[in-house]
Amino acid sequence: MALRLGIALAICLGMAATASAQVVRFETTAGNFDMVLNPTNNALLQGHVDNMVHYVENGNYNGSWINRAGETETGENFVLQMGGFFSHTKRTPMTIDSTRPVAAFAPVTGQPMISGLSNTVGTVSLALPGSNPNGGTSSFFVNLASNNFLDQSFTVFAAISDMTVVNQIMALSTRDLTDPAKVPLFGADPTNLTFTEVPIMADGFQVFIKRAFVVGDPLTIARATAGVQATMALSASSAGAGGASSLSPLLSATVPEPASFIMAAVGLGYVLLFRRSRGQ
Repeated sequence: MALRLGIALAICLGMAATASAQVVRFETTAGNFDMVLNPTNNALLQGHVDNMVHYVENGNYNGSWINRAGETETGENFVLQMGGFFSHTKRTPMTIDSTRPVAAFAPVTGQPMISGLSNTVGTVSLALPGSNPNGGTSSFFVNLASNNFLDQSFTVFAAISDMTVVNQIMALSTRDLTDPAKVPLFGADPTNLTFTEVPIMADGFQVFIKRAFVVGDPLTIARATAGVQATMALSASSAGAGGASSLSPLLSATVPEPASFIMAAVGLGYVLLFRRSRGQ
């Protein structure tokens, strides 16, 4: 009986993993977090999914640093941005020449206001050059607030299943590398927000992405996908609510949610086993 239960659960989890979104784990020097790609299974976001997986499987993020723990002008959390730069030093670089960009692939065609999702807490969008919605490449940000005024240009394509580590990084002290009084030799334009709020750990080091990889374990995928359902429900209900036509200076068809399928599949497995055991 126990063997049959184990086999049935394995089959159900395998079915659920097949139907669920892909999950990417980011191992950082401040802890790990999981990103669920396209958790609403929207075909319009497949280009964004393929883009992220391409960078991850090519190893482009490994060794890059988290360059921005952005706050609003009133001191509230805004976004955590990463995936854009490498640094030649563990501590914050003294000059901009001590950094280099992550090698970028072709930009992704944006789907703002079409994906049915909003930039709310825990969701993920690609960073954009200027206001070009079709210019996103490697750099991305996690929303730390209800930023639906970004929706007209920034496409939500993923969500973080557990924000614990993200919030811990946001709580670190930051350093403005563009401030000539603090880093006179850095040489970046003070209006360049890329290096204005670099999170710094207690040892003085930057926060690095040690490794990023696509998760293959079905149970981890199921848990992560289920973990973002409340986030996605809030995002969907907030979509289009911003109505803003200008970007902040800081930066479809309805389908069944994957987690619903996961729970249904696992539940079906239990029901079938229970009926069979009662018949023996």
